[in-house]
Amino acid sequence: MKTEIKILIAEDDSNDLELLHHELKRSGINYISEAVQNEPDYINALENFVPDIILSDYTFPSFSGPAAFKIRERIAPDTPFIFVSGTIGEERSIEHIKTGVTDYVLKDKLFSLHPKVIRALQESKEKQEKRKAEEDLKLSESKLARAQHLAHMGNWELDFSGNMVRLSDEACRIYGLLPGQNQQSFETWLSFIHPDDLDPVTRKIEESRDSFSDFSISYRIVHNNASVRHIYSEGKLEFDSDDKSSGLYGIVQDVTEKVFLENKLMQERHMRQSEITAAVLTAQENERANIGKELHDNLNQVLGATKLYIELAKTDEENRLMFLEKSSVYIVNVIEQIMKISRTLASPGMHASLFNSIKILIADLIATHSIDIQFYEDDIHEEYLNENLQLTIFRIVQEQLSNILKHANATRAAIRLCKKENEVILFIIDNGEGSDILKEVNGVGIRNIKSRAELHNGTVTVVSNPGKGYELKVSLSLSGYLDKPVVQKPMLVA
Repeated sequence: MKTEIKILIAEDDSNDLELLHHELKRSGINYISEAVQNEPDYINALENFVPDIILSDYTFPSFSGPAAFKIRERIAPDTPFIFVSGTIGEERSIEHIKTGVTDYVLKDKLFSLHPKVIRALQESKEKQEKRKAEEDLKLSESKLARAQHLAHMGNWELDFSGNMVRLSDEACRIYGLLPGQNQQSFETWLSFIHPDDLDPVTRKIEESRDSFSDFSISYRIVHNNASVRHIYSEGKLEFDSDDKSSGLYGIVQDVTEKVFLENKLMQERHMRQSEITAAVLTAQENERANIGKELHDNLNQVLGATKLYIELAKTDEENRLMFLEKSSVYIVNVIEQIMKISRTLASPGMHASLFNSIKILIADLIATHSIDIQFYEDDIHEEYLNENLQLTIFRIVQEQLSNILKHANATRAAIRLCKKENEVILFIIDNGEGSDILKEVNGVGIRNIKSRAELHNGTVTVVSNPGKGYELKVSLSLSGYLDKPVVQKPMLVA
């Protein structure tokens, strides 16, 4: 209670007013007051003085207590109102109390004023606190309803004794019910569930009740318009004062959009995986075709000539040595060609690290082609890259260098490997003929590189124009970048 009470006194008799002040002071009430004798002053005091309590005579010449009470109802309905009169009578006072007057005090019994003022103020305070609590609860429920609507999530309660289900407004919306249909029988609630999911749901509820455990479940419901919605629900067991299970309560969420998105994503992944598989198979077929062509057009011819020289050496003693020497040269050439094919199928550095494997590959290409290739590694430690990531990087380098040699007519190329934040960045640049990006994007070579990059959540960017060289940028996720270095093992390439 306030330390100082503001009292509005409607009284026209100065003697009665003095008696009121005397009684208030005698009883120890700490107060300030404003006294009025007519309606305008009374209204002004209600609006500007803003009293904590009103003490009013029942009758005076220019005004009346009942009129003062009606004005108070309009301007300050929560302010306690006590009649202080010598003419009102007990029966009439009770009638006024029934209409909302707080209390009454007879002027010949002013000793009762103090406890009635204190009680009136206390009751007023409790009413205000109760009203505020109700308003706060209403506001909280409103906020909860808005939050549930945004999250497509409602709450529910199942009472075992009455077999009744109580649903929040948002839960009603989720189940396709109208506002106000918050109470449903358990049997009616079960009828909303998709027939194929009814048994799992009822089993979950029974298991929770029998084993005193919480549960969560995903299931489908069917609306009146036959549309199917996907639902996720969690429930907890509720106990009464005797620690007996009395019901369940929990949340229900409409996850239809999430399920549709997950299914769509799964389909896209399957489609993408099919594309990757097709690209890999195409690359393998092309690789086999190239090997077959190499065997048929080159090695087959060389081996045929070798066989011919050997046959001639058997019968021509005069030129035998020459034929055998030529056969030996051809056989050495065949061995070199086989080694070249072998290096295409398996990394030349299968017993070396990533950087050394790239350097060996470059050295072999420089030795057999008129091209200068440089390799740079910046701020990256290969021992922190897992084996799959190292192999992917090498295969991309191998693929792109092969593309450069076959199509670019380049004299210079550069490879740069660096680490940037959570990615490994690979640049491969050449000064060759370049290409039209729109035509290049669906080429087998670039598709193979993209397929390998996607295995590590990577991206591929190409910058090129006809006659202006070619720049390939591959960004690979460092999810394969380890916290600790691994013991370096030979990089085996299948």
